[in-house]
Amino acid sequence: MGHEAVREADEAQVEQRVQAVLALWRGASLRQVSQDSGISRSVLSQLQQRARQALRLALRDQPRGPRRAGNRLATAREETVRALCQHHPTWSAAVVQQHCEDEPPTLRTIQRIRRRHGLVRLPQRAPTTHPRPRLSRETLQQAMAIIQEKPYLGAERLAWEVQNTLHRPISPATMTRLKRTQQAIPVPPLPSPPWHFYERHHPHSLWHGDFLEKVTLSDLQQTAYQLTLLDDYSRGYVFCDLFLTPDARTTIRALIAAMRQWQAIPRAVLFDNGAAFTGRLLTTFCQQVGIRLIHTALHHPQTNGKLERAFRDDMRDFYQQQTPWRVDPLRQALPTYVYYRNYIRGHRALKGQPAITRLREHTRLADATVLAQLERMFTPQAMVQVPESS
Repeated sequence: MGHEAVREADEAQVEQRVQAVLALWRGASLRQVSQDSGISRSVLSQLQQRARQALRLALRDQPRGPRRAGNRLATAREETVRALCQHHPTWSAAVVQQHCEDEPPTLRTIQRIRRRHGLVRLPQRAPTTHPRPRLSRETLQQAMAIIQEKPYLGAERLAWEVQNTLHRPISPATMTRLKRTQQAIPVPPLPSPPWHFYERHHPHSLWHGDFLEKVTLSDLQQTAYQLTLLDDYSRGYVFCDLFLTPDARTTIRALIAAMRQWQAIPRAVLFDNGAAFTGRLLTTFCQQVGIRLIHTALHHPQTNGKLERAFRDDMRDFYQQQTPWRVDPLRQALPTYVYYRNYIRGHRALKGQPAITRLREHTRLADATVLAQLERMFTPQAMVQVPESS
């Protein structure tokens, strides 16, 4: 029997044992599993115990990262650095680095070697033999008052001010410490900024759009992007799907699909400044359809806060319930979750009502002729009508 045949026989035996143990864990009787698999009861009991031990070991927390750093010094080079630090305990890491030949290690590496071998750097200055003179509390208070009065002066100028004004000898180092103490005094916090909460008064008046970029697929080893369009008035998802390559064309196709599904053309859409939401292609399409394109302020995600809050719910209610993350099962389960979010899940802003209660308030359907010709506005010929600066 060749090696391949032996390996296949071993794999078949292991698979048989795995299925037998899983059958026991599902509630099957020991006698029935023994008859089906041809394994004795005593061996099945041993396999079940070994499987529990292996499962406990596999579910323990494992330390992240490699056991040994990939850029760690070779043993000979580390011994050279260790000898220098041991023979010259007063040298700093920079001085040790200067005395190392042939690609000296970094300062942080030298410090780690010292800490690893328990080598302590000794101070070059001898310890003091007499205590330093103490300033009186009154002098310190007066010096602090001068610092508050003239915070723009340096330590040396402040020391001169104290010496010439109070006729007390004080060093610039003491003034530096006093300045640090003054800066460490807690300042009362500033009042929170007045947030402006807004809400449109009709469905499909404003759509929020953004990508959820926290889904890493286990089968493709890449990130999936959930493109979502949320109606501002109803908090309902008018579009939601997963994509692997987000770009402006993906955004336009999502807008077209949402407009046809809900038979409505939004008055405005709100996006951030990502590459998939900027550029001439999307700007031209919105102008052709008659949609106002709005972008959020830089470094201010609160403008799109409704959708950011919805993404947090999606991670908790949908993605954390779907493990592992594979692209096909996620796409199959996503429409069911969107239906739940629109038709069942209550919203605090809607007083516990689902989003569909407000989406049904839309009665003015868009022209079917315009909806049928949306792809024609998504062509290079339509882009020629808009100048390059747009």
